[in-house]
Amino acid sequence: MKFLLVDDHALFRHGLRELLSRLAGNHVFVEAENCAVALAEVSAHPDIDLILLDLALPDLNGLDGLVRLRELCPTTPVVLLSANENSHIIVDGLRRGAQGFIPKSSSIEEMTAALKQVLAGEIYVPMIGMVGRAEPPDENRTLTVRQREVLALLVKNLSNKEIADALGMRVNTVRVHVAAILKILDVENRNDAARVALGMGVANGG
Repeated sequence: MKFLLVDDHALFRHGLRELLSRLAGNHVFVEAENCAVALAEVSAHPDIDLILLDLALPDLNGLDGLVRLRELCPTTPVVLLSANENSHIIVDGLRRGAQGFIPKSSSIEEMTAALKQVLAGEIYVPMIGMVGRAEPPDENRTLTVRQREVLALLVKNLSNKEIADALGMRVNTVRVHVAAILKILDVENRNDAARVALGMGVANGG
């Protein structure tokens, strides 16, 4: 596998190389200390399998860098790394197409587990309720129990009719719940809502 490690701290990139070397068999590392170099490396190495992107880069905001990388290589998974564990940033990253978010404060064991999950093709995010918030949650924007049930089925890519049948409600009622969910999560469509749900643990009944 070929990895692109994007971080302005050489020591942290070294640590990532050590972890990934233990997890992956044949591997090649491409490194970049800023977004400009990362974009150039992506163009030079179209066969990159996974990008690990720091959000605090000196030349470009990490989320903007994520968008640029996704434009160049839309099928290559990008995992965000950051010391900032603000839940809004995590959700925004998922909305912009990140495959996961790994806090830099993670222990070696946690980071190893996260990387294993990503290498298996899954999305990894810490439980959003367990990481820092920039502000207290607005109780008026909290999902109800019924909305969480609808969201859990939406993650499984069920149609409104299938959700209605599973929960014993009318299709129009499901539509109302889905519209409310999109508004509460501040997302534009069902796919974005599903990504956010994975971070909330809703898909696992959280």
